Amino acid sequence: MRYIIFSDLHSNLEALNQFEKEIESIAHDKLVCLGDIVGYGADPNACVEWVMENVDFSVAGNHDWAAVNKTNISYFNSDAYQSCLWTREKLTEKNKLFLSSLPLDHEEGGIYWVHASPYKPESWYYVTSKTVGERNFKSFEAAICFVGHSHRPVILEQKADGEINDYVSDIWNIEPKRRYIFNDGSLGQPRDRNPNPAFMVYDSEERIVRIHRFEYDLSSAQDKIRENGLPSDLAERLTQGR
Repeated sequence: MRYIIFSDLHSNLEALNQFEKEIESIAHDKLVCLGDIVGYGADPNACVEWVMENVDFSVAGNHDWAAVNKTNISYFNSDAYQSCLWTREKLTEKNKLFLSSLPLDHEEGGIYWVHASPYKPESWYYVTSKTVGERNFKSFEAAICFVGHSHRPVILEQKADGEINDYVSDIWNIEPKRRYIFNDGSLGQPRDRNPNPAFMVYDSEERIVRIHRFEYDLSSAQDKIRENGLPSDLAERLTQGR
């Protein structure tokens, strides 16, 4: 089975349009979205509709549930808070129903799928390094877990003796008797100082995970953010990958 995995699209239609072109040449069995379809960007409806029509399964991100009043947003920073209120006003009822229906997590194919972290998914914790590895590996039983949320690609590996390490790599071979948490980065708002969108491809037969990145029409995405009166920093950060 070959999966294409993405998350944190954040209403960035320009990134999504290029992503659709990129995956045309990648043979795959399933397309998976790990949440945060909306928030920050200027095209929430178009992005939700594309996910509904094209993705095999999706889980909820904190911005998805925030947009439909299913999670607390008091901890959001000012830009996130303002964009959430704007998104709530723009979303159609059909798209709100879809976001409201998304589950927190999903298990399929011997893989655990979740937006934020296996440890208390509803609390939206981040998986960014081995320091949070122990509690997260204890929170799921599968050998492999895929997450998003931090907007930064990272790999956590747990050896048979329990030792946990973290890595950043464009390609990773999955070893027997080891467990993994893979963070796929972000399709719509990367934060690892690389402005190019990121997604992962996992081939369960080859037992290989690859990160793919690509360029897109970033300036048009920025223009839309500004034209719609969203916080200007949401446009600026796209250029900087932060």
